[in-house]
Amino acid sequence: MTVLFISGHPAQIHNFRIVKELLEKKGHKVFWVSSKKDISFQLLRLYGIDFTEIIKPEKNFISKIHALFTNTRIIYRLLRKNKVDLIVSRVSPFGALAGFLGKTPHIALADTESSGIYDSIFSKFVQVLITSVSYKRNLRKDQIRIDSNIELFYLHPKHYKPPTEPIKSLSLAKNESYALLRFVNWEAYHDKGLSGFSSENKIRVVQELSKYMKVFISSEGTLPKELEPFKIEISFDKMHDVISKSNLFFGEGASMAAEAAVLGVPAIFLNDNWSGNAMDLTKHELMYCYKSSAEEQNNAITKAIEIATQNDKIYYQEKRKIYLEKKLDASSFLCWFITHYPISKKEVLKNPSNLADLI
Repeated sequence: MTVLFISGHPAQIHNFRIVKELLEKKGHKVFWVSSKKDISFQLLRLYGIDFTEIIKPEKNFISKIHALFTNTRIIYRLLRKNKVDLIVSRVSPFGALAGFLGKTPHIALADTESSGIYDSIFSKFVQVLITSVSYKRNLRKDQIRIDSNIELFYLHPKHYKPPTEPIKSLSLAKNESYALLRFVNWEAYHDKGLSGFSSENKIRVVQELSKYMKVFISSEGTLPKELEPFKIEISFDKMHDVISKSNLFFGEGASMAAEAAVLGVPAIFLNDNWSGNAMDLTKHELMYCYKSSAEEQNNAITKAIEIATQNDKIYYQEKRKIYLEKKLDASSFLCWFITHYPISKKEVLKNPSNLADLI
C-alpha cells in the first residue's frame, strides 16, 4: 500500500519515523509532507526522509486561511498523483480536508488537550482518531485509546537504546552527573497566555544545582547573560542521548519533560496546562508538575535540589520498568493498524484490552 505522513513540529517526525521504517521493511511505499518548524527540515534530511514542503502559517487569520487552502491543494494533488491509500498525521487540518475531498482514509493521533478547537473540528474529518488512555478529551464516539504515549513511539526500549558510553561532546569527567534544563519561548499555539520561570529563578536554580552536578541549558529564547556559559552545544540528533544520560530534567518543555520521564530520568515540569500524559507520568513518580506562580516556582526548585542531593537514578530506572510493563509498543501497533486497515479498526473497537496480542 501507499501511505502519506504529514508532520509539522519536529516531535511529529520522531513520532512517525519508526512507523515509516517498519512499513518500508514490509514493502509498503511511503510519502511525507512537512512544514518548516524549528529544525524539522534538518531532522528529515538527517533521517534520509524525502519530503514535499507545505507552508507554515503565520499567526494572523489571513495567513492561516491562505495556508489551509494552499496546503490542502498540495496534499490533494499528491494523493491523486501517487494513488495514496492512507494518510497518517497528528490531526493535520490540511490532511483532514484533502483526505475528505479525495476520499482517502485518514488516521490521526491527538495528544495535546490544549490544541482545543483545531482537534475538535478536524478530528471529525478523519476516519480514525487514536489517543492515549490518559488523554482527557472525548472527541469522537469511536475514539481509539491505547495505553501508550507519543514519546513511546520512538523511545520505547524496542526502538531506542541509550548510549553505553559517556557523550564526548559534553566534556564530562568520568561518572560526572549532570542536569538538563529546558526553557521555551511560549510562542506555540498551546502556550498562548502562559509563562514560565522568571529570570531570577532561572539563575537561582542553576546556581543551586551546580553545587551537586554539572548543568546544561537548552533554550528557545534569549537567556540571562549569566546563563549563557551553560547553554548546551550539541547536534540536534543527539538530544535524546543527552536526556537519557542525564540525572535530572528541569524545565518548561512538555515534550522534553515527557521524553526524560519515559527514559527514567526524574522530570520537573512547570506549566499551567498539565496534560493527561503528564498526569500519568506523575502517577508513576517519573514526573513532578508545578504551576507558574511564584510559590510553585520555588517548590519546583526545592524539589530539584532534593533530587540532585539524592542523585539516585537507579530509583527512577526501577520506576520506569514498572511504568513500561503495561505500555504498548506504539510504533509496532500503528504499523499493524495501518497495514490491516479497515479491519484493524473493527478489531480494536471490538476488543480494546488486548492490543499487544494483535501486533
